[in-house]
Amino acid sequence: MIQRRRKRWLVAACFATLLSPAQAAKVEFFDDINEGPVPLGMEEHRYLAFGEVMFDYYRHANFNAINKLLVNQELSLFNEDTDYAELLLGDLYVTYGLPGKAEVIFNRLLEKDILSRTRAQTWLHKAALHYREGNLAEAAMILDGDNVEGLDPADDARRRLMLANILMAEEDFTGALDYLHSVPLSTDEGRYATYNMGVALIRGGHRDQGLALLKSLLEAGGSSDQALALRDRAALAAGLTALREGNLQSARADLRQVRSDGPFSEDALLALGLANYRAGEVKRALPLWLEAVRRNSSHPSVQEALMLAPRAYEELGGLPQALAGYQYAAAEYRQALKDVQRAIDNIAKPGWSEALLPEDRNQTGLLPANSGDLAQGSELSYLYKLFSSNDFAQRFEHYRQIHQIKTMVENWQQALPALQETHQIQQQRLSRNLPHVRGEMTRHMSRQEQLAMASDRVSAAIPNFVDMSNPADVATPEQAVMWKKVDALARQFGTLPGSTHANALRLRKVRGLLLWDIAHQSIEQREKQEQAATQLREESSVLGERIAAVQQQIRDATLRTRDDLGQRLAGQTQRIETIKRLTEDTLEALEKSMKADALALLLANQQRLADQLAEAHLAVARLQDSSVSDGSTQRKGS
Repeated sequence: MIQRRRKRWLVAACFATLLSPAQAAKVEFFDDINEGPVPLGMEEHRYLAFGEVMFDYYRHANFNAINKLLVNQELSLFNEDTDYAELLLGDLYVTYGLPGKAEVIFNRLLEKDILSRTRAQTWLHKAALHYREGNLAEAAMILDGDNVEGLDPADDARRRLMLANILMAEEDFTGALDYLHSVPLSTDEGRYATYNMGVALIRGGHRDQGLALLKSLLEAGGSSDQALALRDRAALAAGLTALREGNLQSARADLRQVRSDGPFSEDALLALGLANYRAGEVKRALPLWLEAVRRNSSHPSVQEALMLAPRAYEELGGLPQALAGYQYAAAEYRQALKDVQRAIDNIAKPGWSEALLPEDRNQTGLLPANSGDLAQGSELSYLYKLFSSNDFAQRFEHYRQIHQIKTMVENWQQALPALQETHQIQQQRLSRNLPHVRGEMTRHMSRQEQLAMASDRVSAAIPNFVDMSNPADVATPEQAVMWKKVDALARQFGTLPGSTHANALRLRKVRGLLLWDIAHQSIEQREKQEQAATQLREESSVLGERIAAVQQQIRDATLRTRDDLGQRLAGQTQRIETIKRLTEDTLEALEKSMKADALALLLANQQRLADQLAEAHLAVARLQDSSVSDGSTQRKGS
């Protein structure tokens, strides 16, 4: 008990001592931390470089991202052991249409002992690669296996959506529904998947299940443009399904839920008018078609409504209004044919595909860059199916990527002469200055060696103890000057005038006081001398290291005068020309393919408009003939 109390008392005393103001004032925290620049290690450099890559990746600058990854691989900053960089590179290879290289990376990652989550993501990327290439069986085998367990919620939703799409393609709607039920309907992915599933079920003969999914979208939340547009599309699909089956009441109820200012309002107006017309309510159908004809005349539904509205007038007995309506339809069809021909001429011009590219090469989107100009010329209205197709979108994406490569190659071609001229100037300058620099460095090396030897001699000459036999060695500069004068007076005292006994005593006192003063500061002075000698040796060593570094630079410069960089730069000219020719040929082939698809779509629209124009002219002629025949009949009767 006494020992325990004594320990407590000692601890309390120690804390009191540490916390006392007198002692606390002497405490300095973090005085041993070096606040200078800290050199980065390999892992820090690697993370910084990967951060730059991810910045480009998330701003959709995939071309810059893949270039930085490949450059850092050449610099040995990234290699096959950096799994995160390899996984991103494989994903970028998939984006750029290089499935072979992507699969090599994925297979190499899967053979390694990596983290379970990274392994699951790698399997997911490999499945997405097979899915994109059309190998649905291989993709389904991976997506439905145990290798993709441990994915985060977003990746798992992506996995389920791919599986659902694969099962829908195989008409296994029950299995697809099982995967879709776990995808939240509140997300855009869930809404798109539910819509696709509903349409697929209806087309597969499962009407009730498909309509139930479409109607679930009508009750789903979401206020974004995508959510509202998808809700309109679901209502339109449900209404058209009911209209085809003759369920007019249900069709009208669904079609009324489509927004009047939405992207599907023209189709809804046409379909709702048809529902009323088939129900025998022509007067209720006519206002809807009249509203439709006021919309964009290049829309297919509006073009169909142009003939339906005057037909309704004709059935209601308004022959003058019907005749005016058919004439108006004919005029609109003629204008639409002019727009289509203008679009065909525009596509036939050189540079049409290049005009679709955005000014910012990193910008992404479904529509072309000049969508505003295309919309003003009604060209976009006829090509919307083309731009919304996956096949055309893939080719346009390849066209954009190859155009980026072509731009990069052209920049190389423009920069190559400057590089060659810079190399020549550097070679001439090095050849001219290196001999003089070598001579100067030889002289500096000799001086540095002499300085190093002199600093060693000075350090060796300093004794390990204070020696007062030569007071000037341990005196300050002022004391050394004073000692030199006093010592000279003492040696020449007998020969100097006034060498009396009294002056001799005075000189001895002065000499003794000076010796006492030198001896009093001798230890401190010796420490300063040792510090100065140590500093001199360190500075000499640093100077030697700097001279060695400069010598290495001279050796490197000498090697640069003898390398084959000039020949390699000259050889790059032919290589750049070859790459540029290949990119131009590829761009030309893609442009021809895209133009052919666009022209085929426009020609089909042109033929349809020509048939509608002919039908409008026949209707006009029919009404005019009937009016003439009615007039002649009335004259005969009178």
